[in-house]
Parts: sequence; structure tokens; C-alpha cells
Amino acid sequence: MRPADPFAPIGKGNAAEPGKRQAWAIVAPVPNESPPAPTEHFKLGKPCARWTYTDVAGSVLGYQLRFEAPSGKEFRPLTLWRHIDSGRLQWRWESLPPKRPLYGLQGLAGRPSAPVVVTEGEKAADAAARLLPAFAAVTSPNGSKSAAKADWSPLRGRAVTVWPDADVPGFEYGRTVAKLALAAGADSVAIVSPPAGVAVGWDAADALAGGWASARAAEFIAAARSALIGESSTTAETKDPGRRRTPQRDVLIGLTDSCELWHDAARVAYATFGVNSHAEHWAVRSREFRMWLSGQFYAATGAAIGGQALEDGIRILEARAVNDGSQHEPSIRIGRSGAALYLDLCDARWRAVEITSAGWSIVEKPAAKLLRSLSMRPLPEPETGGTIDDLRGFLNVRSIDDFILVVAWLVAAFRDRGPYPVLTVQGEQGTGKSVFSRIIRSLIDPSAAPIRAVPKDDRDLVVSAGNSWTLVFDNLSVMPAWFADALCRLATGSGFATRALHTDREEIIFDAARPIILNGIPLLTDRADLADRAVTIHLATLAEDMRNPEDDFFAAFEAKKPLILGALLNAAATALRNLAAVKLERAPRMADFVKWITAAEPALCWEPGQFLAAYRDNRRDALESSFDADAVAVAIRDCIGVDHPDGWTGTATELLAVLNDRVSEGVRKSKLWPLTAQSLGNRIDRAAPALRTKGFAVARHHSGQRLIIIKPPKAGGGS
Repeated sequence: MRPADPFAPIGKGNAAEPGKRQAWAIVAPVPNESPPAPTEHFKLGKPCARWTYTDVAGSVLGYQLRFEAPSGKEFRPLTLWRHIDSGRLQWRWESLPPKRPLYGLQGLAGRPSAPVVVTEGEKAADAAARLLPAFAAVTSPNGSKSAAKADWSPLRGRAVTVWPDADVPGFEYGRTVAKLALAAGADSVAIVSPPAGVAVGWDAADALAGGWASARAAEFIAAARSALIGESSTTAETKDPGRRRTPQRDVLIGLTDSCELWHDAARVAYATFGVNSHAEHWAVRSREFRMWLSGQFYAATGAAIGGQALEDGIRILEARAVNDGSQHEPSIRIGRSGAALYLDLCDARWRAVEITSAGWSIVEKPAAKLLRSLSMRPLPEPETGGTIDDLRGFLNVRSIDDFILVVAWLVAAFRDRGPYPVLTVQGEQGTGKSVFSRIIRSLIDPSAAPIRAVPKDDRDLVVSAGNSWTLVFDNLSVMPAWFADALCRLATGSGFATRALHTDREEIIFDAARPIILNGIPLLTDRADLADRAVTIHLATLAEDMRNPEDDFFAAFEAKKPLILGALLNAAATALRNLAAVKLERAPRMADFVKWITAAEPALCWEPGQFLAAYRDNRRDALESSFDADAVAVAIRDCIGVDHPDGWTGTATELLAVLNDRVSEGVRKSKLWPLTAQSLGNRIDRAAPALRTKGFAVARHHSGQRLIIIKPPKAGGGS
């Protein structure tokens, strides 16, 4: 008995008698003997693509057909069978028996000396044949999992390169084909490694569609053949006892040909490489680059790279980056290339906002070398149509001047270089200082740890600055002297140098400025040098009926954030456009900051000079507060200005005695009062700028003795 459908597959439920299937065999037909092949599948209809399988002479053995089904594309084999007893030929919807012929067998047989490229699938084989005319292109039938059922004996004595799909099944297919080809007697076997940045599943057909030329494809295959030997060490040594296995280190180096190796001014090595159609920048010694290298090695070889081989490879790549690579300036969150600024959105596609004098736009491939740290978090896509007033409702600042200064600090943070004023946020308990700090930071540099405690030393501060664009220190109760000095250097970019761990002579150099936020209840700018670099704002007390749950508050803020960010970017673009035309009548301490914000004012809808007036008032208040907090400055004002109206000249020892007689016992015994003449001299140097704001003149003179000269303000002068 026969199946009801003459073209239905022979298999379970179709054969009337057990064993009937063995009555059919795949036998090459005599020319013009074959019956016409069916044009439709009994369930799937007409195929949308067809690939022909032949024997070495070109006689048709069958087809691989692709159909568009409701569930997606489906493949079906259609093969020609001959009944062993009757000799009748019949087309059947089933696979060829094991030892199936390769696709492209006739072309392979007709070019006995040509190298062979094996792809994963017929479409890829056709593409490889067009890209590599010097090669014979073949594949095995019925998908990647059926490679072992193909007849690989035609590859005997051939140089074979396997070009599988760029995915996990493709990786397994490549390994399987390599083993089968070697077992069949192939002379050599190599497996290509997909180029960095290609999509999952990428193959020769995608390369052809992507515009690859034959020269590029040939280079791609040649690199694989020279770098990746598919043979096991045992097989290679059996065939050629003098042949050595390629070291893992050398294989690893070969996988980085697509990387750009470069270094910065401090001779730190970096690598730029493609990942899923975008470029990423990481330090050569970073964990991320090590992981990428290890993944590339596994994808290419199917083996884990040894620790020593990985370390050796990284040392070689580091040397190449420093000695042969070009020098660039790495940036984190904010970078510059030419006249354009770039804000890293920190999304999975590594996009950035490009800011120019003409405006801003989101770009897929920013020109700046933007690095990332594990703590960085994404910014939303900015939107047009908002104004900076959208931010006003989320900040409980005490006055409009405070709001102007907060916005000014934010706009300044979009510059790629300092100096940046230190934003100090003060308010009594319950005014929302921590929430305020998180909101401000989230508009420029979101982080997994948005607010932090004071670091223990300079080294920890440098590490934080190296991994973040914005630093926020929360709930300070005191301002340690070393920390105030470090913040002054970090705000203006004076630089840090600390000894590298586990070394005796090497230093870690950090020479950059960072936007900084501090918050706390007490005065945080009691030191004049920090006050001179700070913008101090005060938060208003929140009544109980004005408080909202944080979930609701932040949900509303997140909804507005794209518009607020767009308004800040407009201000930054306006600053770039107007900066060269801004001329300051008087340059204050943070002149670059003042000039930048003055240039941005038109985009912020402020009156001309409104920012500068608010900034000057803020600085005057901060310096006044820092003066009152300096016991030495207050004592000199009260003593020299009152008891010595014509001024005072003498040594530090003499001045300390005079001041000790003038101040109270409580002041003399406090930790803030100098105990020695040397410490008094140092304190006067620090207090001199604040004294000058009061009209005092402070100088030193050396004429056999080290004298301190203090002149009080003239009548009618001072502040």
C-alpha cells in the first residue's frame, strides 16, 4: 500500500507495512528520467526560495525549500528517491539518508585544488561563493544540528575555513564541522571569528548585504586561517610532529585586530572595540576589557583562555597602545571633540548628546572618547519644548536668587573643563537636603550611589572623582581641613598625586576638575578659600501639609526630567554660541564660570546681569560668614582696627601675644586658635583674602626679622 498523498513524507503513520521505508534508496537518476518535482507543499503551499542539491556530475538529488508560514519561515527538504525493486522514481518530502551530499558538491568537485569555505546554510554558501571567487563554497543540509549526517569525504586534502553564524548554535556548528572535516582528511581547518559589533546570527549573506567586497572577505578569511587552527594539538602533532600549537596568547592578540588601541597623556592604555553595532571605550586593564577578550577567545576557539595567557596578552596590548597608538583625552560623562561637547546618555547603545553652538542632538557615534564606570546610570532622552522653570517646582529653595544659582551650577556642569563652583546646600533638619542633592545630580550624572559620605583620604577622593563626573557628599556635620583643601583643588583642577598601591615609586596622577555638591546643617564654607569657590544656597522649611510621598514626588520629577534636561542643553548650546562675545567688566574668582553663565543667560530668560548680581551677593554673604567663623581674622579686626588704628608691624610671636591678650580665654583654649607663632603665620596667610574684603592690608617683610605688617582700613573704607 502507498500513502494517500503521493508527496507526503514516508514516516510514522504513513507506511502501511513495517520496513517499507527500506525499499527506497537515493540513487542518481538517468538524465530526462526524473518525474517533475511538485511545485507546492501539501500544507505550506508554494515555497519562497529553493536551493538545489546535486551529485558531482550535476544530476539533481533534491532541494531545500523555504516557506513563509504564519509562525515564521520554515524549511522542508524535497528529495528524489528510487524504489529498489521496481526502479520507480518518486519525490518525497523528507531528508536524504545519512551521508547526505553537501550543497555545492558539483562546484567543489570541479575545482579540486581550490580552498573550501563551509558556511551554515545554503543562502550563506551562495553569498560566500560571490564574495570569495577563489574558494569553493559548500554547506551541509538540514541545519546546523545535522552536520554529522553529511558526507564530508569530498574535503579530503583540502584547506578548509568554516564561516558559521555569529551565535551559539553557529559556534557549535563550527566546532562540529572542524572535527568532521579533520576526520575526513582535510589538510587544514580554520574557524573564523565574527567581526566585533555584528548582530547575533550574522553570516556571509549579511556580509554581502552589508556591502562587503571580495577583498574584504578574503582578508577576513585569511586572518582566520593564520590565527585559528581548528585542529587539536594531538591531531596536528600526529600529522606533522614538528608542528606546534598556536599559543593562546597569540590567538588572543589576533582577535584584537578590529580594536583601536590608544593612550592618554599619562600613558594609560585604552581600547575601543565594537559591541552590537556600537563602539565602547575601556581601559586595557579594566575588568570589562578582560571580559570582552575572554568572550572573544571562547567564541573563536570554544575554550577558556588561561590566566597567564590573558595577562601576557594584556601586557602586549598595553605596550602597543602606549607605544604605537594615538593619544586622546578620555572623558567621563562630559567630553569634547573640536568645538562640540558630548553628554554621555549612558544607555545600552552608547549614544550621546552632541552640543554645538547651533544646538544639540542625539548621536549614535560620539566623536569624544567617553568612558564609563560601573556606578554610572542612564540619562533620559532629552526633549525640546520645556523651560528651566519646569525645575522650579521641585526645588524648595528659599529665594529666586538661590534658584538662579542652582541653575547656573547645573549649566556650568555641562562644560568639559573647570573651574566649577562648589554647590553647598544648607538647611535645617527636614528641609530635604538629601533629596535636593539627588535631584540635582540626576540631571547631569545619575549614579547607583548618588550621595556619599566624606572619604577617608585623598586617595579615596581621587578614586571617586575618576569614576564619576559629579561628586555629592551628604549630611556633613563638620568640614575637615584636609577635605576643604582637597575640594578647593578638585573644583579648580589643581591636580592630585598619590602613590600607587603596591609600588614604591609610581604615582597616580589626577589632573581634572569636577562639579561638587555638599549638604549639611552647619556652615560648610567657614574657610575663606572654600567660600571663595562656593555657591551657597539655603533650603526653605517644608510645612507638614506641603510634604509629598517620595514615590509620587519622584514620579512627577521623572516625567518632567526630559524637558528640564532639554532646557539645560539649550542653555549650554547658547553659551557655546555667545561665549566669545562676552566681556566681563570685573573678573571675580570663578571668572570662567561667570563668563559661561553670562553667555547662557538668553536661553534661561533671565534679565541681563541678573545672574551676576545674584552671584556677587551670594559670594559676599559667604565671605562674610567665613570671616565671622575665622577667630584669627575677627581678632585682628577687633584688635588692630581698634587698638592700633595706624596699623601694626611686628613678628608673629609678638602678634600672637597681642592677640592672646585681646581674645577671651574660651577662644584661646579652642581648637581653632593657633598655639604657636608659626601656626599664627599660616592662619594669617589663609585669612588675608577675607581681611582684604574688610579693607585691611596684609603684607610680610624680611629685614633681618620676619615681620608681619597689617594696615587697618582707612576712614570710610572697608565693607
